[in-house]
Amino acid sequence: MHRAGHSLAAAVTACVVVAPLATSCVRPPTPSHQGAVPHGASYPFVQTSAHAGSAPTATYVAQFDTLWAKFEAVYPSFAYKHLDWRAQRAKYRPRAERARSQNELVAVLLAMLAPLRDLHIWLVDPRGQVVPSYKPGTLANFDSRRWTQAMHDANYVARAPQVGDGSVGGYAYLNIGTWKPPVNEVLLEDMLQRARDAQGLIIDVRTNAGGSDAVALAFAGRFTRRSIVGSYVRINTDVPDVEMPLARTIAPRGGWQFTRPVVVISGRGGFSATETFVAAMRTLPQVTVIGDTTGGASGNPATYALGNGWQFTVPRWFEYGPDKQPIEWRGVAPHIAIAWEPTRYDSARDPLIDAAVGLLGERTGVYRMAPAAAPVEPVGKVRE
Repeated sequence: MHRAGHSLAAAVTACVVVAPLATSCVRPPTPSHQGAVPHGASYPFVQTSAHAGSAPTATYVAQFDTLWAKFEAVYPSFAYKHLDWRAQRAKYRPRAERARSQNELVAVLLAMLAPLRDLHIWLVDPRGQVVPSYKPGTLANFDSRRWTQAMHDANYVARAPQVGDGSVGGYAYLNIGTWKPPVNEVLLEDMLQRARDAQGLIIDVRTNAGGSDAVALAFAGRFTRRSIVGSYVRINTDVPDVEMPLARTIAPRGGWQFTRPVVVISGRGGFSATETFVAAMRTLPQVTVIGDTTGGASGNPATYALGNGWQFTVPRWFEYGPDKQPIEWRGVAPHIAIAWEPTRYDSARDPLIDAAVGLLGERTGVYRMAPAAAPVEPVGKVRE
C-alpha cells in the first residue's frame, strides 16, 4: 500500500474539496492521436527553448525522482491497475539519466505513466500548454447537427457556454455540457426553477467532460428528500482508524426538490464529475438514466511542480459508485442502454432526446405521436 502522511482532516478534505493548486476534475485538451502517448514522440507544444532544453542531466533526474515519489505517496490506483510502480522506476530512471533535453525527459515520463491509462494525469509546460499522458478512443452518442435541429422548436436558451434550457415534447430540458465556471450552483438553481412546474425533466450530460464535482453533487441534492450516499472515495493515508472508502453524502438542497420523473442522458463523453453525478442520480427512484456508459475516469487530480517551469498532475482518489463498484476504466452504466444508430433515424432528429420524451410519456401517462422513421431500439435494460 502506498501511503502519504496526511492528517485526518487533510485526508478528508482531499476527498471533498479541490485545493487551490488542484485542477478541476476534467479531461484536459488532447492531441489528435488516440491511445498512450508513444515514447520518444515529438510534440510541437512541448517547450524546446534553451530554458527547457539545456538543463543539466542532474536536473532531469531530479525531476524524474520528484514525479515518481509524488505518485508513490499519493496515487491510489496502482493495485487496481496491476502496475508495479517500483519496477517502473527501475526501468525508466536509467533513461532519465541519459536524457539530454527536456523533450527527452518528458518522453521518458510519458512512457512510464502510459500503462496507467489515466485521463487525470498530464504534464503542463512553462507556457501552460497541456501534454496528456493518455487519450482514450471514444464512442460518441451525440451529433451537434441533430441536436441543433432538435432545439429549433424547443425554445432553447443558452445560459452559459455549453449550458442551457428549453422544452421538448412538453417536458423541461436541461443541457449541462460542463460543470466548470461560469456554471455554478446559482445558475443551475435558476435553470431548475424554470422547470419547477414541468411534469417531467430531461437532463442531458452525455458530452459533459467534467469540472467541479462539488457543483455536480450539490445539483443532485435538488432531486432527493433524504440524504443519500453519492459515491465512495479511497485515498492513501497513514492516519489510524480511518476506514476506507469514505462515503460522500448528498443532502437535500433548496426549499423544494424535483421528485417528478427525470431522464438523464449519458454517454462515453461524460467523465469525472459527470460520472459522480450520474452514479448518484441513478439511485433515485424517479430517475432513469438512458444512453451509454460514461467514460470511466474519476480521480480528483492535484497539480505539483516538476521543475524547470513544468508541472504535473496526480489523481488523489479512487472513486466508487454508491454500489461500491469502481468508476475508473468501467464507467457508470445507464438503466437503459440505447444503441447510437442515427442512420436508421430521421436526420433532423436526435434519437436520445426522442427516446427520453417517449420514456417520460410512459412515466407520466402523457404521450406524443412517434416520428415516422424507424424507432431507436434499446440494446439492453439493466435497471436494478
